[in-house]
Amino acid sequence: MKPKLIHQEAMDYSFKAKKALEEDNYTAAFDLFNKAADLESQVAEFYFDKPELEPTRSVIIRSAAYLNIKAGQIEQAKKYIYFGLLNCTDILIKKQLNNALELAVSLGNLNPDAASREFNYLNLLRQRSIHYIIEPAHLSFGHSVSLESIKDFSESYLKSLKAFAVSKFRRVLKTEEEFEKSVLNEIENLINPLVTSSSYGSFKFSIANDFLSRPGDKNELIKIKSNIVANYHKEIFINPLADEDIEIIKKSYSEEEVNEIFRPLTKIKSNNSPYKVGYYNTENFNKKFVSTIENKQKHKLITVKQISQEDIGELESSLVHKRSSKGGRTSKQVIFREQMKTAEYEIKVSEINPKESNPILLAEEIIVSINFDSNKGFTFSFADFNIQNTDISHQKALEGFHISFYNKLKRLANESEQDFSNQKDLEIANRIINNLKALAD
Repeated sequence: MKPKLIHQEAMDYSFKAKKALEEDNYTAAFDLFNKAADLESQVAEFYFDKPELEPTRSVIIRSAAYLNIKAGQIEQAKKYIYFGLLNCTDILIKKQLNNALELAVSLGNLNPDAASREFNYLNLLRQRSIHYIIEPAHLSFGHSVSLESIKDFSESYLKSLKAFAVSKFRRVLKTEEEFEKSVLNEIENLINPLVTSSSYGSFKFSIANDFLSRPGDKNELIKIKSNIVANYHKEIFINPLADEDIEIIKKSYSEEEVNEIFRPLTKIKSNNSPYKVGYYNTENFNKKFVSTIENKQKHKLITVKQISQEDIGELESSLVHKRSSKGGRTSKQVIFREQMKTAEYEIKVSEINPKESNPILLAEEIIVSINFDSNKGFTFSFADFNIQNTDISHQKALEGFHISFYNKLKRLANESEQDFSNQKDLEIANRIINNLKALAD
């Protein structure tokens, strides 16, 4: 046997199989991967009883395991995985074999063709994936991230991503008109990021959008949906939002599009968010954290629409029992009805007006977020300064917000500038009012 020549032949078949996958020729890819796996398996068997040929033996064992998974030969793959885990000493190869075992177990109940398709689809998805990490902003529970934080991130991320996708589809279809609900539903189905991997350590995960063509899909739409996550990540999510970046965004998107794309991101990138989001550079895998969206950027980017208390939407949820008689008549009975009121909006504030103290004119107008929830009441917040106040009364919530804001300014005015724990708050305070020290006792 000439193991080097057989191994090279296996690699040639593997390369051709990858090319076939890129051309969406799954049948050819399946056959080519089978040929590659058969040849690499012969080489692996040759090295089984040759521990003196390490690390070559471990490299070949790993290659045989993965090629058999790609070919859908799961039981054969397990043979090499178990051998490698028992006999290999290289830490990286052992880690990769453990990953292979996880895949082999999950694909074990599929027939070879289905297992091959599933693995190679996942592999292509992973190549297109963006790698994120969510970490708690405060280590109250160690490095564990709450489900609430994951839910908050995914909801806001999806809202922003889908708004970005709608704007891209609108340009491809060359229309400025509002899409009908059926079209929006179709776009919703097309833009469906898939989690391609996840792990503990804060919460690390990778996502990519489906790239397969479906009956009736136009080539332009397939291209958009295939690259939508990567394009959104680059153009929107990690955009530092410098003045020139905001100018480009305002020229590229309508006012409504900008609001729909960036408003959900202000929640993720808020200074008082309970979590922070990082991403891994796809070239060197260095971790970076996304920057916060501060008041100055929010002011230039998002249009603040004034809303009155009467404008708050009212939703009604009902549980109805229906019964059809033999005569064809239908009777209805409402068993349960619940009214829910929710709203999120912003107001511009140009002065802080605390009760029983003189008003403070701000040098820079700030945008205050207001969240109404029927279970909690009104929450006024200014994320840059990490100030918020909640009350069931709109007026009391507003008054409490002004008092909290004023008290924080007073505290900062009385503290030493050498206290580095408050440096960021001091910078913001000095920016939004002209003479902070005038508030000192």
